[in-house]
Amino acid sequence: MGINTNLFAQEESIKWDEEWDIVVVGSGFAGSAALCQGIELQAKTLMIDKMPVLGGNSAINGGAFAIVGSPQQQERGIEDSYELYVKDIYKAGLGLNQKELVEVIAKNGFEAYKFTTQRGVIYRDNLGHFGGHSVPRTIWPTINSGGKITIPLQEYALKKGATIRTKVILDDLIFDKKGKKVIGIKVRENYKFKFDPNFNEENNKTGVTKYYKINGGVVMATGGFSYDVNFRQKLDSQLTPDLDCTNHYGATAYSLKMMMKHNVKTKDLAWIQMGPWGSPDEKGFGIAPVFAIPAFAYGVMVDARTGKRFVNELADRKIRAEAILKIHKNADGSLTHPIVFCDSVGATGTRKENVYRGIHKKVIHKFDTLEDLAEFYNIPVESLKKTVEDYNRYVKNGKDEEMNKPFFKLRNKFVPDISKPPYYAFRAIPKVHHTMGGVAIDTKARVLDKNENPIEGLFAAGEAVGGPHGASRLGSCAIPDCLVFGRIAAQSAVELLKV
Repeated sequence: MGINTNLFAQEESIKWDEEWDIVVVGSGFAGSAALCQGIELQAKTLMIDKMPVLGGNSAINGGAFAIVGSPQQQERGIEDSYELYVKDIYKAGLGLNQKELVEVIAKNGFEAYKFTTQRGVIYRDNLGHFGGHSVPRTIWPTINSGGKITIPLQEYALKKGATIRTKVILDDLIFDKKGKKVIGIKVRENYKFKFDPNFNEENNKTGVTKYYKINGGVVMATGGFSYDVNFRQKLDSQLTPDLDCTNHYGATAYSLKMMMKHNVKTKDLAWIQMGPWGSPDEKGFGIAPVFAIPAFAYGVMVDARTGKRFVNELADRKIRAEAILKIHKNADGSLTHPIVFCDSVGATGTRKENVYRGIHKKVIHKFDTLEDLAEFYNIPVESLKKTVEDYNRYVKNGKDEEMNKPFFKLRNKFVPDISKPPYYAFRAIPKVHHTMGGVAIDTKARVLDKNENPIEGLFAAGEAVGGPHGASRLGSCAIPDCLVFGRIAAQSAVELLKV
């Protein structure tokens, strides 16, 4: 099977509307990094996004960024290494990861962090311990929002002369007459995205067709397809339409399916991650995942029917999500959601505004006593109190005898136990969150064909790519992945301008 010949056969007859050195498709972390890198390398660079607003999933992402050697780690005396970082990612991915890509992310994550700080991103003095990480290594921008990373990068690029356009959808790639090199793209400007739960995006014909000539390359930073219900269910029949999703509505497989028509190699498409920290009391991403970070680290998750723990609260996302789905269904088909809670000291692991917002939305609830918490969620009170007593003993002794949850020291003190009321809690349910699969790339971010040869002029980064995360992405590793390979993709595209 060869590359789709529909457009390269017309190469000589195409009337180009515009000409660019680099076109970046998508405006999230990967696209924003590529945009900055391209314009800094003196390339005429355009970013397009099919949605009316910029940012994609990155804009509603919590901004969690895992790197080795951050100032936050150094200030708290946390010992870490690239080797341990790679080991953790591999463990979460069940060893299915493309190791050379993981190593690139690990070794270049700190440089990506500096790249953002030098272009206007500000990080606060917090350090988090996400599930699946051996040590605390997660930092955040000033507010728990990926927009606090993408917006400064985009503003920086605009000041340097980049161009950004919304409501422009990429319909196809245009190859040279030999079918070897991407020389342009077919787009529709003034595209009007329409939310459709069945995502028949191919039937949306809005917009005006234009042809952009590209001298260097196109960077596909188009994200994943978690909200493409039909496509994801074909890959995993368990991901039924009734499952909520944390993504924005535009997270479909439209661009991926277009690339697949051009003989690209795909990898790990069937591995679709569920976030274990969603709440049935809100739609989409919401506030629960933000509060869940300290709640899982400094508190416990219990089966509301028994008051007992049933999983390591800092296991990776796949393990926790599967553990919840295994126990939460009752014999009559109804659901009993597990309860995640911590005390007042644990709650300080996130900003007060996050807790207040969760309480205001009635997602998080505050209790003066464990008895009140048990009554509200209909948990056997004595069993719950024993769970907390056991957990507090484990913390004091520095070893979780029940679930082997890692306890770590910050400033020579172990994590807090659950002993200082009030208590803060929420109901948990997994939600479709991240697609590990996408197109295959090499370490230069070049998209590969089915024979594993690079397709000249075609690059990809971020969630559009399969390989780095294997079976399950380790939490807070998406941002370094996107930033590192977004930069590399733009650098590789610029190299083609020199040929």
